[in-house]
Amino acid sequence: MPLQLNQIDLSQAYSGNIANREVEKSFSKLSTGKKLQSAGEDSAAFAQSLRMESQQRREHKNLQNLQSLISYSQAQESSLSKASDILDRMGVLATQSLDIVKNDQDREAYNKEFQELAKSLEEIEGAQFNGLDLFSDGPFSQEKKTFINVLQSQWLSAAEQVVKERLGLEGNGTDTFKVVVNDTGNKNYNISLMWNHTSPDSPDKETDLTQMSFEIYNYNANPEVPPNDPPSYSSDRLNAIMMTYAVMANNLYFNALANGDVNKGGSDSGGAEWFKSGLADFVHGGDSLLGFSLTQTQIDGVGNGDTGSTRESSYLAMRYLHEDLKTNGVGAPNGVKDLVGWMSTQVKAGKSAEESSIGAALKNFIPSKYSDISKASDAFISDFKTNGLTVLSSKINLLNPDTGAIGGLDADGGSTISPQDAVPDYSATDPTLNPLSKFGVKWEKEGDPQFSFSTDGSAITFNAVNTVTVDDSSRYNLKSINSAKLTLEMIGGWMQSLSGERAQLGANLQRLYVESENYEAKFSLREFALSRIADVNIAEETTRFATNKVRAQASTAVLAQAQKLNVGVPDLLGTVTIGKK
Repeated sequence: MPLQLNQIDLSQAYSGNIANREVEKSFSKLSTGKKLQSAGEDSAAFAQSLRMESQQRREHKNLQNLQSLISYSQAQESSLSKASDILDRMGVLATQSLDIVKNDQDREAYNKEFQELAKSLEEIEGAQFNGLDLFSDGPFSQEKKTFINVLQSQWLSAAEQVVKERLGLEGNGTDTFKVVVNDTGNKNYNISLMWNHTSPDSPDKETDLTQMSFEIYNYNANPEVPPNDPPSYSSDRLNAIMMTYAVMANNLYFNALANGDVNKGGSDSGGAEWFKSGLADFVHGGDSLLGFSLTQTQIDGVGNGDTGSTRESSYLAMRYLHEDLKTNGVGAPNGVKDLVGWMSTQVKAGKSAEESSIGAALKNFIPSKYSDISKASDAFISDFKTNGLTVLSSKINLLNPDTGAIGGLDADGGSTISPQDAVPDYSATDPTLNPLSKFGVKWEKEGDPQFSFSTDGSAITFNAVNTVTVDDSSRYNLKSINSAKLTLEMIGGWMQSLSGERAQLGANLQRLYVESENYEAKFSLREFALSRIADVNIAEETTRFATNKVRAQASTAVLAQAQKLNVGVPDLLGTVTIGKK
């Protein structure tokens, strides 16, 4: 009697199940591409593949980081190439300005383009890549870091406050200057403020400040400091001088004061160079400039107004003017403070350079002595040389601790302003972001001398690169043949410096390219090794899949036929052979 379906040899069903499972395994491997689907298949190989896959993922990110660094360096290269083109054009303009048949108007036209190109260089200096500075001013010494921190936290804001309180003047709130700190060299008492002068008849009557330069050596213990003025006290006072110049440039026709474009009473007179220097020292007191005695020689050093004024004579002239205003002036109880306030008001009211000049101020406050604007400055200098020694001998005490600052004991009968008090300590509202209330400040950017690309347990270090700028545009310009010569010489130096930076950048890029190629090679080799361990053999697994699929299908067909015919499976399979010869 034939076997019934429930009496089928179970071994045949079992064989079909195995085939189906093998089909599923092959299908999973083919769909994922992975030879090892679980640790149970080969625990050692499975663990090894997991480790290598994790390492490959990290290395892939390292390779991406390296490629980002290449992009960053390529952005630097593009910027430096642009800077080189700009310098080339500057050199052409400077050479054209040396043509003796060119007049001042021609040179001014060249200079306008030159100044715009200089601004372009400054823009390149501030270029960024994904929010990161492409260039920096290099690493700072600890001394420079400390110095800048003090400037930010107190010195500049204290100087600004002194000028405001003692002269009644302050900045316009819109001008910005760059602070440059020099920590190399050995210059003594070399401190300067550079800006772009506006013409006396310029519509805005003001000037955009560009650079405030400090020499750190001026702030150290230095035997070259003025007599009776210890270095620790002179530091604040140097800053007060700088800030006074900056504020004056914002409030007065500073160019006219410097070169005597207005109020000329003679061929070489009428300027007020003494006024700039004298006022800057008067803010904090200049008695230390005089030594231990007051002499006629010091007074005669004032010259004729335009040139030849010594620092001490300029200070003495300002002290004499202060006394003259309080004694003989009308409406000037505060002396020089009232005078500069009036001059500033004239400028802001749109008055001309002549109407806002020293001569105009003298005529306004002391009309009994100075009735002619064009001759007032000369007349004052003459009066000062004649009567200055007599008047000031009773007003300036070089033996007491008072510095002679405006508002102090000697100048105004106030409290003693000692060297320590000449610039009191004022706290800035925000010492790191906004140390000044009426000026913006662009600080030097500290950069690392090197930058590194880090990997697991290793680091690749590259030298940083910088660009060039024209910080002193008041000196390096094309307004004259002499300035064009100086500028052309500097352009050669800038080009040489830029070439060195481009060479360093080229070296960086070459190394980055090599490292990138090495990483790609190592990544590919490791990927191949991982593939041998973890990836399925497609040809082999496809054959296995097809074989097991046929077996599974055959087993299913046999079982179905047996059920349909109701015959014994052994009888049905008697003539059926699968996968065997």
